[in-house]
Amino acid sequence: MEFHELLDNWSRREGRAVLTTIIAVEGHSYRKMGASMLIYENGERIGGISPGCLESDLAERVGEMLVTGSSQVVEYDMRDAEDFAWGEAVGCGGSIRVLLETITESLSVHLSELLKRLNYGEESCFMRLWDSDGRFVYRIEKVHKSEAHITEKGQASLFPHVNDDGGSFLLYCEPRPRLILFGAGADAEPIAAMAGSVGFRVVVTDWREALCCSGDFACCDTIVGLPAEVIGRLGVNGSDYVVIMSHQLQRDRQCLDALWLLSPRYVGLLGSTKRAKQLLDGRMSPAWLHWPVGLSIGADGSMEIAVSIVAELIAVRRQSAGGSVRRGIHASNNHGNLFGSG
Repeated sequence: MEFHELLDNWSRREGRAVLTTIIAVEGHSYRKMGASMLIYENGERIGGISPGCLESDLAERVGEMLVTGSSQVVEYDMRDAEDFAWGEAVGCGGSIRVLLETITESLSVHLSELLKRLNYGEESCFMRLWDSDGRFVYRIEKVHKSEAHITEKGQASLFPHVNDDGGSFLLYCEPRPRLILFGAGADAEPIAAMAGSVGFRVVVTDWREALCCSGDFACCDTIVGLPAEVIGRLGVNGSDYVVIMSHQLQRDRQCLDALWLLSPRYVGLLGSTKRAKQLLDGRMSPAWLHWPVGLSIGADGSMEIAVSIVAELIAVRRQSAGGSVRRGIHASNNHGNLFGSG
């Protein structure tokens, strides 16, 4: 679970809670630096920082922390292969340090502000600074990813680590990537739902108002308008993800033409290779254009096609965050079968 998703969950729940965050890792661990979890007073947990082996111990600390309103750092060393309580049972074989923070009024205010900024699409740095009394002073600053040191999974930035003698903990927070679906047909509904469930902010747009109104798009925004008009209104840029799927050749071409100079992070064309070539109209396919859309998994039917498309979105997203390119990811000029079903 990404940090913005954790904040979304927190904002919709009541009750006192402790925020736990991995702040240092040596060796292998299930989650990386910056991974966070909420533990509520009633024992409810949102997110996770291990396969389940650490959560119970962390939960035991929550009651006292909620009374004192304190913060603490706990270290778990699982590097000893002979220690059956950790090494072999867990299978991680690493050492991690976990920061636990009671969500006080001050932290709550800053988390709410951070969520607001992320919802507006603003990249932010959430700063925790030790004061002379051994408590955190919180600060939020606008920052661009190029200015931050991102971990290999793109989840967080830590410079330097928190330590017992003071210092600071800086967490780079990236807003949900935006996915724009041009076409509000029935086949867009599973894509919108699935992409939303894995952390994308989904916008569905179509020039046919009836489709936008009748479709099952309750969990995302819908906009009625012609492609060029909507692209301008949305301010599409290089960080956006787009799937063109109106099933109307002229409108799809208008959409691709309007996107051409904007170079989004990802544009997928639904349809056959022949149809994609018609849309390209003799132009060289840029690296951000994927056709036919979706990973080649032999997908059949709207639900499986949605799985293949969302899987490709995740693959491109993780690659852009510093992850490795996995075998099977196809970009431009990958000539699979209809709808990327390969």
